[in-house]
Amino acid sequence: MPRLSKCSLLLIACLCLLQATAIHAAGHLDQATLGGAVDVVASSVVQIRTVGGLDRLGKQLLSQGPTTGLIVSPDGYVVSSAYNFASQPTSILVLLPSGQQRPADLIARDKNRMLVLLKVESPTQLRVPQAAPPEEFRVGQWAVAVGRTFSKENVGVSVGIVSALHRMYGRVVQTDASVSVANYGGPLVDVHGRVLGVLVPMSPQTSGEDTSELAGAEFYDSGIGFAVPLQHIFEKLDDWKEGSDLLPGKLGIGLPDGSEYTAVPEVVSVWPSSPAAKAGWQVGDLIVAIDNHPIESVVQLRFQVAPRYAGDTLKVAIRRGQEELDTNVTLAGKFAPFEHAFLGVLPMRRKPNKEEVGVTLRGAWPESPAAKAGLESGDRITKISDEAVADATAAAQVIGSFHPGQSVELSIVRKEKQFSLEANLGTLPEDILSGGELVLELSEENEETELTLLKLPEFPQEAVYLSVREDGRGAPGFLMWLGSGEAKQHLLLVDDWHAFCHSTNTILLIASPADKGGWTSEDLPYLDQLGRAARTRLGIDRRRAIVLGQGKAGQLALALALKRRSHFAGVVAVEAPLPRTLKVPANLPGAQLAVLSVESQNSAFAPLIRRDLAKLRDARYPVSWHQRAPTNDPNSRLDAATLGAIQRWLDGLDRF
Repeated sequence: MPRLSKCSLLLIACLCLLQATAIHAAGHLDQATLGGAVDVVASSVVQIRTVGGLDRLGKQLLSQGPTTGLIVSPDGYVVSSAYNFASQPTSILVLLPSGQQRPADLIARDKNRMLVLLKVESPTQLRVPQAAPPEEFRVGQWAVAVGRTFSKENVGVSVGIVSALHRMYGRVVQTDASVSVANYGGPLVDVHGRVLGVLVPMSPQTSGEDTSELAGAEFYDSGIGFAVPLQHIFEKLDDWKEGSDLLPGKLGIGLPDGSEYTAVPEVVSVWPSSPAAKAGWQVGDLIVAIDNHPIESVVQLRFQVAPRYAGDTLKVAIRRGQEELDTNVTLAGKFAPFEHAFLGVLPMRRKPNKEEVGVTLRGAWPESPAAKAGLESGDRITKISDEAVADATAAAQVIGSFHPGQSVELSIVRKEKQFSLEANLGTLPEDILSGGELVLELSEENEETELTLLKLPEFPQEAVYLSVREDGRGAPGFLMWLGSGEAKQHLLLVDDWHAFCHSTNTILLIASPADKGGWTSEDLPYLDQLGRAARTRLGIDRRRAIVLGQGKAGQLALALALKRRSHFAGVVAVEAPLPRTLKVPANLPGAQLAVLSVESQNSAFAPLIRRDLAKLRDARYPVSWHQRAPTNDPNSRLDAATLGAIQRWLDGLDRF
């Protein structure tokens, strides 16, 4: 290595000193700039204290300390995060920048962006901050999260950058500045003191009246925070001041299953009296543009609709066949729950026969539209209202595009003769067919009862299943039983179910909890992945897939089925009300979910169970009920009458 002269060493030392001086000066400049930006906005940031209300929601403790708000109108309107008011406080106090503390009223909520609007009386005009134009937002720009909680005299700050734009389907911007309960409701500020947005917790599912105001809090301390652009708040402020909640806008359509990034935005169902129905949309229409923005996938559709509110009008171009139509759709905040139409067909189960197009009936549901129209066992439906149906799945999808009360014309083949019938569609029945109405020809052969292991490498517990023979009967049904984890109970379940499973081509899968103490909500991710793995490996028929649990396992079964309605056709809950923190989700087209509740004559949970069944019925889920003999153990082995009721209920789930 060559030696450096004294002159060279002196030159290097000078350069290093100049570089250090420049860095030090830049640091002071940044600190001064950002400090100045905070000073500009500080007089618009208020401290909020709430009094009374709930201590927790479910298992989650609620913050009891002061929170932050932002002045948005000189006459005393303040906006904050809905997270701060999930406790439903009895009183709200706002500490103004002047040091005066005033009572405040909660005027309305924004249930799309999870905000609240407060009104406080002030003797003087309050200072409203300047909103940064969203079109000037840039990824990488400085951003300061501001809150007023720890000290009423001074604001707290956290410095970061804007790390992403148009998050949560276009409703918020993202920052890596530290965001927590301390500054929820406070501003995210740029270097000029302009407000980029109001800080909120938010998750992709946060949209709609029934969504928890705590959604998104899981991102706390993760390096991810979100802010609703202040300019967007100002645009709706006059409407908000009227005192009505701002609701997310809904089209009222069903969309295809699958990844939203690849699924095309085709209309698979239309709610009656919904905005889409009023605009004349039909099943099969393809959404191609919204407000002149091209739409090619479901996720692009969500980005255009999710930020909008009820009452907003969209110009939507749809393609129907070869024709493109321009429609105007005024979004709605709510409409009647979706109710599935019912024809009353019990389809024959077998692999599709290419030479025999259509769906052959193994029976018509008693007193159903199909029975009243004269359909019989052995009839084959080839068309429904001029639409050809290749099999039972296709026929069920066509019926799913209609609504109860509508009429359909059926093209029938009966003993080589072709004719047509008309049926007025009804609603899904809740009755359990009797043995005389639905004959289960249980196998008396000595069928295989060996259990096969199904292990997911990322979870500690194991599941076992009783497979059925492949004999041309088509995709098997599926019963996921949430067991106790005891081998003795597994053998009893096999004894109870093997004849039914082999006779009806149904796979019994017995899952075990991770903890020997029993099932908890912590097992829900495991059950979700287990169900996915079973569907992939075993090729089950979704229309005959159910999950069953007793006691606490029954509550978990309800939670899983209601979360994954597109994966299960039914859920059986034995001695189990709904989980207390679970809000019943809206019924969906294309995802029929039936509920069977089993309750003993001496059940201590009867009042809760009955109340929850009413909630499910209000949401238009078909709910069946069976009462079993008195028992002192809610997890006891099911009696023969109860087993028979569950089996008949399960065997009729592929009705349409």
